[in-house]
Parts: sequence; structure tokens; C-alpha cells
Amino acid sequence: MTRRTNAARGRDRFGRLAVLGLAIAAVLLPGCGADESIIAGDEVERVVEPEASEVITVWHTYSDVETRTFEQEVIPAFEAEHPDIRVLSVKHAYEYFKGSLIAETTSGAGPDVVRMDIVWLPEFARLGLIDPIDTYPELPGVTKRLLPSALESGKYEGRHYGLPLNINTKAAIYSRELLRKAGLEKPPETMDELVALAERTGYQLGVNGINTWAVLPYFVGLGGQLTNKDYTKASGYLDGPASARAVHTLRRLIESDIVSGDVLSGKLERWQAVQDGKLLMMDEGPWYYTILANVEGYDYARLKRDTLLAPFPHNPGTKGSIIGGENLVLMRNSRNKQAAWTFMKWMTDVEAQRLMFKTGLLPTNAEASDSKETYSPTIRPYVESLDASFLRPPVANWAKIDQAFNEMFERMLHGRVPVEVGLGQLAKQIDEWLEE
Repeated sequence: MTRRTNAARGRDRFGRLAVLGLAIAAVLLPGCGADESIIAGDEVERVVEPEASEVITVWHTYSDVETRTFEQEVIPAFEAEHPDIRVLSVKHAYEYFKGSLIAETTSGAGPDVVRMDIVWLPEFARLGLIDPIDTYPELPGVTKRLLPSALESGKYEGRHYGLPLNINTKAAIYSRELLRKAGLEKPPETMDELVALAERTGYQLGVNGINTWAVLPYFVGLGGQLTNKDYTKASGYLDGPASARAVHTLRRLIESDIVSGDVLSGKLERWQAVQDGKLLMMDEGPWYYTILANVEGYDYARLKRDTLLAPFPHNPGTKGSIIGGENLVLMRNSRNKQAAWTFMKWMTDVEAQRLMFKTGLLPTNAEASDSKETYSPTIRPYVESLDASFLRPPVANWAKIDQAFNEMFERMLHGRVPVEVGLGQLAKQIDEWLEE
């Protein structure tokens, strides 16, 4: 089973609208397409295949809020411009998505286009399950309108395989009440300041588990390094003195209950706890405010009154938060590649990017990023954090590195393995995977 990212868990936490067995009594006239059942995880929807010259199937893991915008606004806008192409949207649960996609595509089936987690792209490229897109003559014109930092997430071994669709990072969300009680008018800017504040007051930090998505921002913000800049070597970086100091600091925070077991395990609900003044700070993506704003009956005014959003803190000379996001990729088995490519290009243009921006997904299109909406109070800190954020290594063996990191950090942070010993073993193992 594929590990679910905390980002995906956060986006789907509230407002889940299950689509359960829509009974559509359709009278099929001669020449109409047969009705077809789409099953994605536990969601079933009856649809009628549209009449069109070409039909492309798009698999994705959009949240419920994002899916509504995608299906009710984005797809109709695309089909209005391209009446000979119909888009079939299939929503999947993140937990099972990767395994299902590999199984379908290796058997010769599967979708035409996939909205794919950026960390999966190198693995799918190496397996030969997605097509490089640098053979399309329009690619240079498309990439000119996209953010350079986002473009890197779509490359593998120097070739373009994905078009960056949306990008995200995590910002810091503080309890205004606890900042006030600590005598602060503004939140900490560095990780050292944040740690000192938490240890002085005893206020807890909302680190959401021991895994790369949750821990890397703190590890890197405290000076730790996973690999060199070229992602070719971990020894000398992951097992270096700065990395050891970062892990020792994290271990100290856990031992002193500044980072509590209830938060790490998910027993304490971070989203509500920071608003209630039970957590000094938590980190979360831009979907936090967007999702809660769309929950019927939720006191959104109180949320904004009780929380303070700020760029993720990091020490001088280090990077801040982690970069996440999704690329659109063209599947090798697609039978409608030109239509699929047309859709991929359109999704990175201004109209589609601005429509999805309303759901909290940060656009990769430079013009859409300059929209006035970018400067809303609940988006600005994320945009400001992007330049100081970092990518996870875009390597084919990332899944192995991710699992080994999570397991070793669990042991080190709970005192079952000495920090220096654990980092040395982990760096050596990662070196082997980076060389493959």
C-alpha cells in the first residue's frame, strides 16, 4: 500500500462528499454511447459516454472541493474551446492510487492523462510508463509561461516528462492567543527562535508525524541536509555534524513533550488544536483555509481571528518548507495522445490555473501567479515561502529513500538508535540507491 501524504490527508479531511451509486435511468438512442461505470476506490458514478471525436480519461486525486471546480468549471471551459474532445474525470483515493496506476498501465490499460504526485514521476519515467513530452514542438512555448522552480519537478535525467500543474508548500499557522501570552507581537522567523520560544513556554508544536513530508521542513530548517545539491550523494551531508545537531534538537523536543506523541500519532487533531490554543504552531498547506471556508456552518471568521499565518521559519543559510505538487503526465498506453497533449497544454494556461487557484492550489503559470488573488492574507505567506522551499530528491528510487528515512528517523527520535549511528547507516544506504 502506498503511504498517504499528509498533504492529501489534510485536503480531504473536511467536507468529504461520497458519490454513492447514482442511479441514472438512461434511454439510449441509436448512435449514442453505452453507459459506463467508473469505479475509483469506494466511489461509484454512472456516466454516459459522450459523443465526440475523441474521449480522454484523466485520473486524479483532487479533494472534494477541488474536484467540484475541476468537473463543474474547468472541464466545461476546456470542452467549450475544444468541442471534438471530451474529458472523463476519474477521482481516486490517494492511498491506492499509485498501485492501481502501475497495475493498470503495466497491463496495457489505464488512463490517457494523470495528475501525478511530483515525487512519483522519476519512478514512472524509469519504468517506461509515461511518455517524454519534449518531442512536442509546442513544449518550449508552454514552458516559457511556467515558473522555473516548478518545471524542475517535471524532469527526469534531463528530459521533460511532466507539465507542472500546481505547486504547494507549507506555511506556519500560529495560535494568536499563545503568541500573545508569550509576549510576542509577531511570530518567530528562524527555526532556532521557534524552538527557543517553545522550550521557554512549554507550548507544543504540531509536527504531524515522523515522515519526510512532516519532518524534513524542521530537519532542513534546523540545518540538516539529506543529499548534495545534485542529489547524487548522501554521505557527508545526511551524516554530517549539522544534520546530527538537527536530529538531536528534534529528539529533545519529543523527549520534553514539546512535540507530543498525541500530535505525532494524530490522536490530537491539529487543525482544531491550533485554533483552540492547544498548539503554539502547526505547519499546513494552502488548502487549510480554503477547505474550512467551504465547510457549511464552520465559524471561518473565528478561525481567522484565532490563527496567524506566516512563512515557515528557517535558519539563515537553510531552506524553509518542503515543495509538493502535481504534474500532468501523458501515459504511454494512451490511444488519444494528441488530444491528451492538447488538454495538458490547456491546463497550464491562465484560465484553468486561475479557476483551480480558487480552491487553494498554487498555480505554476507565472501570469496566474501574479493574480491579485495571490496577495490575499491566506495565500501570501505560501507564495512568499516558495523561493525558500526545497524539492525532495527527484530520483527514481525516492520511494525506497522515503521509507528508509521514515523508519530510521522513527528509531532515532525515540532513542532506539544513536543519532550518529542511524544517520551513518541511512546515508550509506541512500548512496547505493542514488547510484542505481
